[in-house]
Amino acid sequence: MMLSYAQTSIVICLSVAGALLLVMVLNRLWPIQNRKLLNDVTGWQLGVLGTTYGVILGFMLYTVWEGFRAAQIDADLEATSMLNVYRVAGGLPSPQKERIRELARRYESVVVKEEWPAMQHQQEDRPTTAVLGEMWQVLETAKPETAIVTNSIDHIQYAMSDLAERRNMREHQRSDQMPSLLWVLLVLGGGATIVSSCLLGNDKKWLHYCQVGALTFVVATALSAIADLARPYEGAVAVQPGSFVLALKAMESQEKH
Repeated sequence: MMLSYAQTSIVICLSVAGALLLVMVLNRLWPIQNRKLLNDVTGWQLGVLGTTYGVILGFMLYTVWEGFRAAQIDADLEATSMLNVYRVAGGLPSPQKERIRELARRYESVVVKEEWPAMQHQQEDRPTTAVLGEMWQVLETAKPETAIVTNSIDHIQYAMSDLAERRNMREHQRSDQMPSLLWVLLVLGGGATIVSSCLLGNDKKWLHYCQVGALTFVVATALSAIADLARPYEGAVAVQPGSFVLALKAMESQEKH
């Protein structure tokens, strides 16, 4: 289960507090004057380590953000595909037209009310699969007696194929996870970078505390953002079903007219 904004804030604050506590303990057990003698060595190593870790962290943050944006775009296109099915169904004969439109409204409603809450809790729930199956069965009963009906059937088949592809991609994005090895690299790399900064000797204690606190805050915040964005349908920042809600409202509005 992903953390909320409040829980993430607590984790970040605890991380910063832990790093500052480490500096305080080092100042008591290992005098600053003795640590300053090693600054030429530890400072150079920290520069290399910090640069390397910063590149890795930035690359991972960019990657998960791109994945999050792709999940949002796929969800929007899925909702749009079903809306297209609803509109093109107007060219079908009765009763196929009414049945296809009824199933299209049910699809959008089921996604919002059932599938999205299930995805937020990392649960597999695919009631839309049955809805799509019914739509294909209804479409098979439509007889292409005129050019308009034939054209409508072709467009609906294309839209439903695209919709099914987007639906499968959404399921893949829900269940996909970052490899454990990457998380080990990110966490250990962040810990090594922060500890290395704590080892530096600085006569101005307040400045050292500020430097360590700022570095820990940036690392903890970036790791929290990566963890949240890597699961696009969970957590404080998640893909919302707004496009499905709008599509359903458009269908209902057209039905009234």
